[in-house]
Amino acid sequence: GMMIGNPFTDVPELCSQAVVVADSDEDLARSEALQMATEFWSRRTQMQPALIEIEDAVRQASDYDGPVIFTDAADAPSSGATGDSNALIAALCASGYRGKVLAPLVDAPAVYMAHDAGLGATIPVVLGGSLDSRFAPLDIEVEIVQLGDGEYLSESWGTPEHAGHTAVLQSDNLTIVCVSRSVRFIDRSVFIAHDLNPKDYDLIVVKSPHCQWHFFDEWAERNFNVDAPGSTSANLKTLGHNICQRPMYPLDSDVPFEPAAEIFV
Repeated sequence: GMMIGNPFTDVPELCSQAVVVADSDEDLARSEALQMATEFWSRRTQMQPALIEIEDAVRQASDYDGPVIFTDAADAPSSGATGDSNALIAALCASGYRGKVLAPLVDAPAVYMAHDAGLGATIPVVLGGSLDSRFAPLDIEVEIVQLGDGEYLSESWGTPEHAGHTAVLQSDNLTIVCVSRSVRFIDRSVFIAHDLNPKDYDLIVVKSPHCQWHFFDEWAERNFNVDAPGSTSANLKTLGHNICQRPMYPLDSDVPFEPAAEIFV
């Protein structure tokens, strides 16, 4: 099998490996591993994701009648990101997009402010960037339409999720589900827990690189894989690797490749 290195870990050992287990036949193990590695390398360009610039995605979103998905895999807590990116929310606000937007956000300070103010209150809050300083906080006025304890079941497996205190904040056409504790946004659980149906919205922000097909793609008209900033961006050149071995594809161009086999007995 192929052991694909996690590109978000900037460590000296970062690489991908072909692993073969053979019963006392070192020559077979070596030849199979070298063949796998060579074929994996020859397909490297096919494994690069097709990303769309934020501005292009926002501009095209209004062209669709049905719901569209903005996949923000760069800020996926399930991949190790903070979940507090407001980049897509800010871009939609700046563009004047008028569709109904549903988005999750990890933002403990905003949640605590909402709980202090109470249900039904309208307050100014600062959204996003509470954990990752690359995201400039967004000043916005919101109505507190729901408060919760963050205890719910995962749609994927039925297991308990613990999101800490939560708040659903409404600002014009934006519905933002804020949680105070990072959780996996790999399905619709955090929305369902607050009685929100993503199908009722025109645009849904999904902070995960992959969700089961029926959660979103089955009924959405388009899924935009957005090239947003974040610590788990598939646009690897934006991450600032400086510890891993270089040159390394796709961080560098014209990378030489000569597979070598190592035998473990």
